[in-house]
Amino acid sequence: MFRRATGLLVASSLLFTACESGTAPTPQLEDADAELLTAEADAMLSGLLDDLFGPTTAAATVEGPALTPVVTTWSFERTRTCRAGGSATLTGEGSRERDIEAGTLDHEASGTKVRDACGFVRGDVTITVDGSGEWTHERHFLDRAPTGTWTTTWVGEFDWAKSTGQSGSCAHDLTATIDTETNTRTLVGTHCGREIDRSRTWRAQN
Repeated sequence: MFRRATGLLVASSLLFTACESGTAPTPQLEDADAELLTAEADAMLSGLLDDLFGPTTAAATVEGPALTPVVTTWSFERTRTCRAGGSATLTGEGSRERDIEAGTLDHEASGTKVRDACGFVRGDVTITVDGSGEWTHERHFLDRAPTGTWTTTWVGEFDWAKSTGQSGSCAHDLTATIDTETNTRTLVGTHCGREIDRSRTWRAQN
């Protein structure tokens, strides 16, 4: 009986010591929360890039004859309001090369994206994101139609906070690839410690 009581006291003592000296686990996003933030980050960056490299930009013409490719550079800043308040701002520099004779237009750009109290809602919970990252992007046109492979990369870190009181931090490293010939878009990489590998139709066919 004494041995059993002593064993219980030792086990209790060890448990108490472990609880007192151990560190609390790092808060983790639920899978559904991480899925939402991945989809929102992808959609928001894609939307901002479409604002920058939309049909008007793609169809721009060069004044006067051009016997050699014409390269122009430019800088930009675009801001969008997030679904539940806050904002996302895209800044950077880009270049476009137009070859009139070949009928091609090639875009390249890179920069930073900053999210400031950018809020999203899942059910009854609001998730707010603050952070920054770097991105690159390229897209190509032939006779004003999309051609080749379009690639977007973005990497960075952010802090998140839920209206339920939980908070933490995440990192992301993602690459989105559009194959204009097969009309597919893939997204691969990591987001909040989760492996991402998904593919879908890029755009609806008429």
